[in-house]
Amino acid sequence: MSEASVPGAPSLETVGGDPELGVQRWWSEREQRLLRRRPRVDGLTIERIILTALALVDVEGLEALTVRRLADELSTGSASLYRHVSSRDELLVLVVDHVLGEIVLPDVGLSGRAKVEWLSKELRRVLIAHPRLLPALTASPLLGPSAVRGAQNGLGNMLEAGFAPAVAVPAYLAMIDFVLGTVYFDTSRAGQNSSTLLINGDGFDRPSAAEVFEFGLRTFLDGLTHRFPPPQ
Repeated sequence: MSEASVPGAPSLETVGGDPELGVQRWWSEREQRLLRRRPRVDGLTIERIILTALALVDVEGLEALTVRRLADELSTGSASLYRHVSSRDELLVLVVDHVLGEIVLPDVGLSGRAKVEWLSKELRRVLIAHPRLLPALTASPLLGPSAVRGAQNGLGNMLEAGFAPAVAVPAYLAMIDFVLGTVYFDTSRAGQNSSTLLINGDGFDRPSAAEVFEFGLRTFLDGLTHRFPPPQ
């Protein structure tokens, strides 16, 4: 997913000044630092910081999330927060990966296609629950533990459904783009406006957003299977 996927996505390259923020080495080094860190007596943890930041974004949007505002929400000072996160951009990377960790992976007993459908619906469910975080998600490298866990499962599901790697990889990426696009539209004002479609003066009932998504999901997978039939 690229930064340009959603208008207004913040740039991690320019805002935080650190082009390595969120990449694999950054996550690895962060994990090592956490293992060496001693618990603080003030009770302020990175988990609490992330949850409070997410709650603030969910209610008021990304613009409301500043280090000073978050410190106020946590009844502490900005200096205390900077002991846990170096910048607002780093905080957003952590919040995004936390949200992706809310995704429930499909049951191992399902078929490959059923797993693809399950994970697509789960990603949509989680993003619908946090629509105001979407611009930050599309700007992040998405290489945190939760993101990698989801990507490995998603690509594995495509392979298990019988698609060759040359098909499974772009198909998985196209599916992600489809989910992101439907979430962005369905949570926008345009996607919530009318329940009726008018064509030449005739009105047609508009299906729900969930029905449209499931129709598109099934049609995409049916077309993929028709064009690239798995080997028998």
